[in-house]
Amino acid sequence: MDHEYELLLEKSRERNEFIKRQMKYLGKFNNKNFDHVVADFNEEVFAEIDCLKCGNCCRTIGPKMSGSDIKRACKAIGRDPQRFMDEALVRDEDLGWMCKTMPCPFLREDNACDIYDVRPNDCDDFPYMRERGIQKALGRLAFNTEFCPAAYLIAEKIIERYAPGITK
Repeated sequence: MDHEYELLLEKSRERNEFIKRQMKYLGKFNNKNFDHVVADFNEEVFAEIDCLKCGNCCRTIGPKMSGSDIKRACKAIGRDPQRFMDEALVRDEDLGWMCKTMPCPFLREDNACDIYDVRPNDCDDFPYMRERGIQKALGRLAFNTEFCPAAYLIAEKIIERYAPGITK
């Protein structure tokens, strides 16, 4: 992982309790245009962050996969879906299919994804800042700041915009 991103994650861990409190507090409101503002923050941050220099989400939390995600991925790599599920995945009642072990089986050493063009929807959506009604799901953003430098930077932008002057 890029040293700059390691430093961002370290800073995120130091500020984690504060970020969780702020996201919980901000999630109670219904700010006009919040989804659009956060989507803009997402675009700004990902214009600067290069996931190929990080890959931490793929090494630590991995994706949730639907049946169609699994079929697409297995078709792309020429693998039998049932065998892949038996060998590499575990079923979580609430979340769906998840990797048994980390890192994600599709992560390469260069942090690229073997199935990027057909990656699971969960991967494409991470860290979930383009969703509607995002203000009610800021707890998930707080959680993701522990794994994703971009999520941390987005959370900081949200705090700066909606809770200015509060630093600890």
